[in-house]
Amino acid sequence: MKKNIIALAIATAVAAPAAFADAPTVYGQLNLNINAEDRTGDKGLTVDSVASRLGIKGSEDLGDGLKAIYMIEFGLDGVADGANSSQALSNRNQYLGLAGSFGTVLLGRHDTPTKMIQPDDLFNDGAADVNQMTGGVLNGEVRASDVAAYVSPEFSGFKVIAAAVMDEGTASTMSGEQVGDWVNVALTYGSTKKGLYAAAAWQDLGDNAADLDATIVRVSAQYKTGALVASVMHQDVSGDVATGSFTHLQAGYKMGKFMPKIKIALTDNDATDTETAYAVGLNYSLGKKTTGYVYATEKEDIGGINGAYVGLLHKF
Repeated sequence: MKKNIIALAIATAVAAPAAFADAPTVYGQLNLNINAEDRTGDKGLTVDSVASRLGIKGSEDLGDGLKAIYMIEFGLDGVADGANSSQALSNRNQYLGLAGSFGTVLLGRHDTPTKMIQPDDLFNDGAADVNQMTGGVLNGEVRASDVAAYVSPEFSGFKVIAAAVMDEGTASTMSGEQVGDWVNVALTYGSTKKGLYAAAAWQDLGDNAADLDATIVRVSAQYKTGALVASVMHQDVSGDVATGSFTHLQAGYKMGKFMPKIKIALTDNDATDTETAYAVGLNYSLGKKTTGYVYATEKEDIGGINGAYVGLLHKF
């Protein structure tokens, strides 16, 4: 009897990893802060959820080096009560695809290549995020539906990313303007995780529902080594809508559990001279997955709102 129990226990232990090999992974983050923004008639403190999210992702081995990949991710920042009620869940990246030696192909909802090539944003998901520091210029930070995308394997450090958005039409907007069928290609070198990273993207927004045309060109570079991370990103927009350019400069330096950081944004929206905005902050690592932060913004010159923010970010 004891031998049978031992044999059963061994068989279960061996079989368990195989049974859970293709099990999905649940992940997400909670990001909440107290903010004081200099709004006309309202200078009180508020508590906000900023890009909190919940997702499921995974893959299945199909054999011969091929696997199916999937992701379903939702934003959790909606307001669910009172007169300001809004959608409690919002759609983020949600796709199904195939990956192999040929690269990765996916269909669904996904960040555009233009969005994907940005360097690490030290002020990501907040009042100094890329899309908050453009001075009215089309920000290019789009997570589009109806996407067919391809990411190539790495060749001597280079990767190609391409995407087509099909019949986006009235389903989404970019800076208030409807967009239709469009294409987007990018080339990257290196990795944002370490060393030198450089990338460029071209995006054509022609053939849209509002009969408007625009072209986005974005270039970015980053250098990360040891405690230092520094980056620059420039974007130029030409055409019929939200034209102009912006340049973001960033730097951060880790000192033990602390990381002071700074961002400078230079914007030119074709209606004004070049204007400047700033963000300065400090991160403190409370653990591997938990970070406390404080930062302040000066965005009045680009038509934004100045503010100070203290928050807590936990990833799981």
